[in-house]
Amino acid sequence: MAELTNALRMSPASVTELKGTELDGAMILAILAVFGVLSIMLYALKGFLDQLPEFFASLRRAWEAWQELKRARRKARELEAAQREAARRRAARREAAEQQGSQSQPTA
Repeated sequence: MAELTNALRMSPASVTELKGTELDGAMILAILAVFGVLSIMLYALKGFLDQLPEFFASLRRAWEAWQELKRARRKARELEAAQREAARRRAARREAAEQQGSQSQPTA
């Protein structure tokens, strides 16, 4: 601590001459590299977080479309089943009418 206090009182030229307190070029490059990587990571994270609302909106729209498709298929199956049932009833009525018609005719 005393060296730092003395270094602050000295001129800039004499400060660089102090042994043990100067940062060499490799250390400065390492610090710049670390903070450069951190800034790139923060930029990428911000970009990712900015895209999340659009992603969730798209996911919701896809889910709603899927549910609508399932509803449409279910309605189509129900309509087809109702049509088959109506056709079966018409055929049964026609068959019953034919049987009644054949019973009411006198056999010769």
